[in-house]
Amino acid sequence: MRNRGVTKAACFFVFSALLIYATFYLTTFLRNPSPNLFPRLEIENTEYTILDQLDRMERQINQIAKSLELDVYKVSQSGEEHSEVKEEKKMRLTKKLFPNSELFNSWGDELSEEEQRQAERLFQLYGYNVFLSDRLPLNRTLPDTRDIRCASKVYPEQLPSLSVVLIYLDEALSVLKRAIHSIIERTPAHLLKEIILVDDHSTNDDLKEKLDEFINQVHQQRPKLLKKISHMQRLGLVKARISGWEAAVGDVVAILDAHVEVHKQWAEPLLARIKADRTVVLSPVFDRVDFDTLAVNSYSANAHAFDWQLWCMYESFRPDWYERNDPSAPGK
Repeated sequence: MRNRGVTKAACFFVFSALLIYATFYLTTFLRNPSPNLFPRLEIENTEYTILDQLDRMERQINQIAKSLELDVYKVSQSGEEHSEVKEEKKMRLTKKLFPNSELFNSWGDELSEEEQRQAERLFQLYGYNVFLSDRLPLNRTLPDTRDIRCASKVYPEQLPSLSVVLIYLDEALSVLKRAIHSIIERTPAHLLKEIILVDDHSTNDDLKEKLDEFINQVHQQRPKLLKKISHMQRLGLVKARISGWEAAVGDVVAILDAHVEVHKQWAEPLLARIKADRTVVLSPVFDRVDFDTLAVNSYSANAHAFDWQLWCMYESFRPDWYERNDPSAPGK
């Protein structure tokens, strides 16, 4: 629609200019019929009448108008074809190959078809978005989900030393590396005694040489910080945790899954509470990491429990904890 408007405007402008030119010419011609006044018209016969001149000028105007309309049409057609190509390309990029996959419900619209295949294959293998994890930095920024009263607390420098045990079985390498990196970066160096990696007989090749290379890189900055225990056969979650606990030498042992990322000041509240009462067994608040976008979502504080089938579940704290209205206080 816009190009047609341009065509009409251009034709109207040219026609108006030529009409003014013709009027001026005829007025001058009537006063002085010399053919040399306007040599561009190339009057070949002095016997041409005024009607002959008008007829010739009309043909010239029509030719110019047709030429302008044709040029604008070509530009318009080229623009429409270019838009169609862009739209077709966009449709190819946004076409979902796995519309029924949970992975692509709210993620992955910009992926190419080959990238979608890779992402879906890894999702079926691991159950979460390894394609995205492999592209995130190890030191990615996490939202601070703590209550403001938790963030404002100050803890003593002298606290028990900490051994962190990470249990894994065929975990994605990037997820495991990010867990290790977050623990190192967000735990005070004088408190972190060691990180013990317990491999419950993984078959993933990435968890062999590539993981060993990463461990060697860490040891260049923090010698002997990482220990690796490899089971010769799969023993299960409980025995894997016991293996890590038996190998630990720190004052306190924190046993975590390998697909975690810790927050800033995650360890100090736990260690301070244990220092005050060494008989307590503590659990931090675990926020949720979305399986598809890997976004971190805050969870409210609850007590951990188990049902009769030994499935983990959450229970409310005792009523007195809610009456205090202080989320920074430990709950039971």
